[in-house]
Amino acid sequence: MKSSEHRKPIEFTVPVRGDEAFYVMDNTGTNFYEYYHRHREFQITYIVEGGGAFMLGNLIRPCLENQIFLIKPNDPHLFFKDDRITTPSKIHVIHLFFSLEKLRPFFDMTEMQAIKSLFYNLDASKLLPEQFAESLKELFLTLDRESGSSKLINVIQIFRALVAREDHFISMYSGLSKVNFQDADGLRINTVIKYAIENYKRNISIEEVSALIYLTPTAFCKFFKKHTQKTFVSFLNEIRIESACQLLVNNKVEGIAETAYQCGFNTAVHFNRVFLHVMKVSPKEFIATHTRKG
Repeated sequence: MKSSEHRKPIEFTVPVRGDEAFYVMDNTGTNFYEYYHRHREFQITYIVEGGGAFMLGNLIRPCLENQIFLIKPNDPHLFFKDDRITTPSKIHVIHLFFSLEKLRPFFDMTEMQAIKSLFYNLDASKLLPEQFAESLKELFLTLDRESGSSKLINVIQIFRALVAREDHFISMYSGLSKVNFQDADGLRINTVIKYAIENYKRNISIEEVSALIYLTPTAFCKFFKKHTQKTFVSFLNEIRIESACQLLVNNKVEGIAETAYQCGFNTAVHFNRVFLHVMKVSPKEFIATHTRKG
């Protein structure tokens, strides 16, 4: 028998319910599923309530209410939130899972060609922003209450609506789609990710984080860069920027400088530079677009 060092990447097994082709998971609680994971099924996730951040491969972006995420099979991902920042504390998300491989005969029907093209030709996992996704909310909310042909009709309506909004998708390509790390490596990466999320507000040294997974600082830097295609410092700064986005969206700070210091940056100038690099807009532009009033 092969050891865990030689098995395939860590995978989340999507629950099954009878012979249903489409599995719906309606999750309400205080947090998301907390492990960095992947699975063989296509996943469509609607954020009904709450929010936090979404990590795909090595890409980290805020996830907000009424956003929809289309996650390709085998793309490693993680939804997470910071209870010190994110409001409300309740999380309500609806996940729709289905196997492209098992459903190929269904998608091969002539009537399904536009929908088939969307899912089978998707070049990367996607985000549908809230202004284009919110009108689909009721369709997702009724998914878990439907069964039989009613459920299938509901699913097809969602598919049709996504096809109609395809031009508004935002690519979440991370460059890691072909990275095939082993179980042991996945556990190490997960340990580093969780530690960074829990401690990003303070200075974290390479020596400190490398000791967590029993590597020398030099070996850790090579290991992390190999599996994420970025340095640990860059990764840590992206977590900090995501948290800054949550502070700004939820009106938790008096200004940009305070945001910078609360998220682990020593200066507002450095914060502004990193924010622009990660989000492709300045903090002021982000505030103008996303700040929740009231």
